[in-house]
Formats: sequence, C-alpha cells, structure tokens
Amino acid sequence: MITNLEHVAIASFNPHRLANCYIQHLNFTLQLDTGKTVYIRSPNGVILEFVFADTQPPAPLIRDAGLRHIAFTVDDFELTYEELKAAGALFAEEPVHLPGMRLFFFQDPKGNFLHLVERDVPLT
Repeated sequence: MITNLEHVAIASFNPHRLANCYIQHLNFTLQLDTGKTVYIRSPNGVILEFVFADTQPPAPLIRDAGLRHIAFTVDDFELTYEELKAAGALFAEEPVHLPGMRLFFFQDPKGNFLHLVERDVPLT
C-alpha cells in the first residue's frame, strides 16, 4: 500500500525559472534537474516537481484548480496496481518502466491525476 507522499507537480512554461523562485525566496534546495523537469525540496522534505506546461489557462483565481498530480511511493508496485485495477481505477496509461523506476498515473473520483511510483533510489 501507499507508504509516503513523494512530490507535487506544478506545470509552467518556464519550470527552471519557477523552481528558482522557490529556491531563492522560499528556502527550497535543488534536488534534481533532468533538463526537462526540476525537483526541489523544502526544509522539511516536501518535494515539488516543475514540468513544462503544454497550454496556458486563463489567469487563475485563488480557488481555481492548479494541482497537476500528487505522487505516492508504494511498498509493492504490482500489488498496488492490481488492487487499483480491480477497484475500477481509471488509468491514464499502462505502467511505465524506466531506468531506476516504475510508475503509473490514474485519476481520483474528481478527475485529479495521481501518480504511483517505485524508485530504485528514492528522491528522499
């Protein structure tokens, strides 16, 4: 089952600039920069991921949606996937296997994307 909240993603047309604002003004530190995605960590360990945005929504108001996904680590990737599948979860795609990690995305009942990930080396 779920063992931890891993990170929260924020889409931006310039993720490096946005991440830098958090680093410079909010006491975050750089965790990982892949060139396309930037991970930063708060002093208490919360990780934010900044990714490239595909579209520009209207200027949001304070209560408008803006969260892109919430990522959770799991203790048993295959079992968790199968349990969610049996429960009728709506998956965005089949599980993805990348060097050092496995992941999949699915939607909660309100359509928010959730991301389950298993990494060989945790970000934390």
